[in-house]
Amino acid sequence: MLHDAGLFLALVNPAIASLLALCFLFAWHHERTRPHLLQLGACYLLAAAAIGLQIAWPPRAGGGTATVAGALYLGSAVLMLRGMLARIGARPDRCAAVALPLALFGMVAWFDLAHPSLVARICILNVGVALILLTGVASLARLRTGRTVDRVLFWVYLVFTLQFLPRTLLALAPAAAHDAIVLPPAACWLWLQATLALLLLALGLALLAATAQDVIDDLRHERDTDPLTQLHSRRSLEALAARQIPPRPGESLSMLLCDLDFFKFINDNYGHSAGDAVLAQVGRVIAAGIRRRDIAARLGGEEFVVLLPDTPHEAALQLAGRLRETLEQTSMEALPGMRNVTASFGVATLRPGEDLEALLMRADHVLYAAKSNGRNCVEWEREAGLPALA
Repeated sequence: MLHDAGLFLALVNPAIASLLALCFLFAWHHERTRPHLLQLGACYLLAAAAIGLQIAWPPRAGGGTATVAGALYLGSAVLMLRGMLARIGARPDRCAAVALPLALFGMVAWFDLAHPSLVARICILNVGVALILLTGVASLARLRTGRTVDRVLFWVYLVFTLQFLPRTLLALAPAAAHDAIVLPPAACWLWLQATLALLLLALGLALLAATAQDVIDDLRHERDTDPLTQLHSRRSLEALAARQIPPRPGESLSMLLCDLDFFKFINDNYGHSAGDAVLAQVGRVIAAGIRRRDIAARLGGEEFVVLLPDTPHEAALQLAGRLRETLEQTSMEALPGMRNVTASFGVATLRPGEDLEALLMRADHVLYAAKSNGRNCVEWEREAGLPALA
């Protein structure tokens, strides 16, 4: 009975690895901008080939099969490391990706072809794979503070990596008495096969879930981001403003509305491509001049808005003045001869009971006053009895 269960579990592992490999390759086929999916697919393919090779052609002393299987296992570990790091925009060092796997492969080949020893090969492969995967833990640690799916992925990866160490000890007991790769159908060997199957599946599912979340987040970012300026879109502004309005007791919420002066002149005389370049540069200036919690968006055309949580009217006026001066002094790369642009600003502060649309309407009226007063200036609601700070 143990033999049948062991054979079943041994066959399940390459089947799981092959299925996950196909899932990753299918995902990569539809998401070519994510090359780490190809690396992960290749990783699981090599793992399936290594396990299948050991089942179909059990290695014998000096036969070379263990060397080939060892190369497949080490290659799978390197691809797993590279795929995990590539997903977060990091790279493995050359020691982990090249030198260490080559050294481990040389030792496996030595203890297969020159001085056959199953015990040595088990130690080298299990500890070696763990060492390769552990070199990425420091870089992957940033996942612990990310989304839920990233935190789960990090811990599953860490458990998968560390299990190779106790696995070595459990595998050595029967291996010491039987110098063959196919160990006797003992309870510990069944446990090794079962845990490997579960961890292969858990890691693969965690990676696929993280990939699905990546795609969803990218689609959400594309929906909520203005492609030209990389600021928020109006839809995103409305969604984020709903979390800020009404503000918490004792806090003020202000808004800056900004409109570029004589932008039609730029489009008519320099072309729409130059106008787009100007808008993109203005977006960068605004993004660089505000706090991380502030919400900058492009409303359309040459009009921008900045929502300022926990910001009283006076502070909003000061920020508008700084942005106006920065824009006036910024050299526009797309405008030879003209070199710079100016903008008019309207500042308004949320009143009790108002929503985003009401605040936008009042800020727009103030902005119109700035346009009427000669442009390149900051206007505010004077009827509120506030001092002129800009």
